Amino acid sequence: MHPVYLLIGQSGSGKGTQVALLKEKLLQKDPATTFFAIETGDKFRELIASDRYTATLTRKVMDEGKLPPAFLAVHMWSHDLIERYDGTSTVFLDGTPRVPDEVPLLLSAAELYNWTIDVIYLHTSDKWAYDRMKGRGREDDTSEKEITERIHWFHTSVEPCLDILRSSPLVRFHDVHGEQSIEAVHSDICKEVGL
Repeated sequence: MHPVYLLIGQSGSGKGTQVALLKEKLLQKDPATTFFAIETGDKFRELIASDRYTATLTRKVMDEGKLPPAFLAVHMWSHDLIERYDGTSTVFLDGTPRVPDEVPLLLSAAELYNWTIDVIYLHTSDKWAYDRMKGRGREDDTSEKEITERIHWFHTSVEPCLDILRSSPLVRFHDVHGEQSIEAVHSDICKEVGL
């Protein structure tokens, strides 16, 4: 059984950095390790760059500051699993769940694939997340309004997912304090997941 990891936390909490470090650690332990990554955010960026009808509607929703409907995110990661996953790789989930409606569907996939998901919650304050987003200079973190909206979105949409995940027998839930050095967060993650 290959591990399945889901890192979750506010934008700016360092999820991407920690995924990269975790992959390095797994490769040190076993250089033959392969990875299957589901990155819903990349799929959304790919979608809205196209001129398809769904892309046009999705861009309009996003331009209005709204979250695209859950069915799109679920389609993106479920399609990836159906088409490409062969059960031989360590799985990394990124960008899901974004709303509580997605959690039961993710857990149904876990049941089908016989996964126990290590959910690693990088807990940070709003100020920490704000400062990190402001400092990283990413295109989608350009204004105070956008950053504030992302923090608000995390609290209203993503946080409710945490309680559902915590209560699932298909999940090992790990709270990790994210307001530390990158190395300290990585060390805590490794301890939590037994690496």
